[in-house]
Amino acid sequence: MKLSSLFVGLMLLGMAAFVVAQAAPAAPAAATYVGAAKCKMCHAKQHATWMLMKHSKAIEALSAEEQKKPECVKCHVTGYGEPGGFVSMEATPDLANVQCEACHGAGSNHLKAPMAEKKKMINGKGRDCRDCHSPHVDVTRMKAAPAAEAK
Repeated sequence: MKLSSLFVGLMLLGMAAFVVAQAAPAAPAAATYVGAAKCKMCHAKQHATWMLMKHSKAIEALSAEEQKKPECVKCHVTGYGEPGGFVSMEATPDLANVQCEACHGAGSNHLKAPMAEKKKMINGKGRDCRDCHSPHVDVTRMKAAPAAEAK
């Protein structure tokens, strides 16, 4: 009698776990980086403005040697050190430079979202400006380099 009660109890517990698992909404997929070319499809005006900024050519400020140094690259590309982010110029050239997603966060979920949900998914998910533009980052070397070369 006790064995059959235990069996029934385990069956009920298993069924309850199954029902809860089926009823729980799936967690949203982790966003991945899509690159500025995808953002441009809907945000052409913002893309045109970005193209006039130094951020759109940030990788060009680094020498080939510096482009291999994580401490240099992290501020000149999009998503460095993040899943699906910039890896190298050879592997992920489409994420070179400081693009939309560097500040707004990885955009795949925004791209797939229904129009009514898109505005809820912007800002505050990427880096903070101070991550690269801070008193702790020595940018004087970069500003002084052209003058030093001219001498």
